[in-house]
Amino acid sequence: MNPITVPAQSSLSGATTGAGERTSAAVHAFDRERLVALSAPAMEDLYRQLDSPTTTVLLADSRGGVLRAIGSGREAAALPAASAPTPDAPHAAAGGEDRRAVVGGQRAAQRIGIAVPILPPDGGLLGFVDAEASPLDWLSHANALLQTAARIIEHRLIETEPQGFLLLRFHRYPTVLGTPLEALALLDADGVVLLANRVAIDLLAPCPVGCGVPAATCFATQWCGIVGYAALGLRQPFVLRDHRGADYSARASLRRAAA
Repeated sequence: MNPITVPAQSSLSGATTGAGERTSAAVHAFDRERLVALSAPAMEDLYRQLDSPTTTVLLADSRGGVLRAIGSGREAAALPAASAPTPDAPHAAAGGEDRRAVVGGQRAAQRIGIAVPILPPDGGLLGFVDAEASPLDWLSHANALLQTAARIIEHRLIETEPQGFLLLRFHRYPTVLGTPLEALALLDADGVVLLANRVAIDLLAPCPVGCGVPAATCFATQWCGIVGYAALGLRQPFVLRDHRGADYSARASLRRAAA
């Protein structure tokens, strides 16, 4: 079985905290069993929505090893090695890495695959393989469904992560809070990011938000203020500001008491 390969995001790998370059203690080996279990509902829903007998939905680890497959061709299915997106390739709906390639050869030329990362660089990959050539408009729709499924899986992984002190949700539009389109970050008691989803990474770019990065690196709103809002348990969003002066509607909730 060929591996799924997608380049790791440099903004999330090897992050350090402050002058002492203290690596966050929360950077830990990703739990594959948890990834598979929490991805199952979204994978099954994605397979139903793609509604194609020639499509196989795949979940892989960060190194490309297939962890689960759904579809009639699951025994032999694998996404082809990633290549740079072609000019007509559908762009990632939520800013994620979009990688697709067509396998060479007369028969295999009909086979196409798309993969997107889940909590890179240590999370996983979600994708699908279609054994037959498909119209571009179908691929664009399929890519949008794939992106949404990956965001839902990221939410489940972050929301149920046993570590963490504070869960921060934010977006430019308050109506997006509570949906798969919101930015989501899990932080420890010192304000260091343990996990951040793709939406958070995109909204705060070029700030390298990710594992081991202090919230103060990206947000002008003081960490003690964010904790204060979380402690109040308010349902009404508060204003969260980044260092560029951009304002976000945000909600914060405490996960556990600081050690």
